[in-house]
Amino acid sequence: MSQGATAWHRLDRALARLRPYREPLSLLVDALVVAACWNITYLFRLGFERWISARADYDAWVMLGVIGAYLAASLLFKVPQSMWRFSGFGEVQRLLLACGLAGVVSAAVIMGLGLVKVPRAVLALHPVVTLMGLAVVRIVYRMTWEHARSRIAGAGGE
Repeated sequence: MSQGATAWHRLDRALARLRPYREPLSLLVDALVVAACWNITYLFRLGFERWISARADYDAWVMLGVIGAYLAASLLFKVPQSMWRFSGFGEVQRLLLACGLAGVVSAAVIMGLGLVKVPRAVLALHPVVTLMGLAVVRIVYRMTWEHARSRIAGAGGE
């Protein structure tokens, strides 16, 4: 067995061990992606010089609320129940619905609370950036899984 095949076998076994925990892990990864995309959207809107300094003191709390809205919408559309190695158009549809709903609800609550220091452009762009981020994570996972499976099969299917 070659060294490359051994690494792919270890990866395959590690992914198999994580499979029973895929729903909570999916929610955790999605929460991290939503938080990263919140920061990326601020970066797009405010630029490198101001993307941290121009934020309101309450922005961390707003981001936590936004993450909660995205996770609730994900649960509503059964996003965490899907298996990433089979991600496809159906998964993207559920992500689109979840991001759209969470984005609208988050923007409505933020504007309704009068949190005027949150840029409206961030509220408008965040669902789109988050959709891309969540889709990319799933695509990378699927590509990695398929590549591992092909490497294992090419090594004799051991």
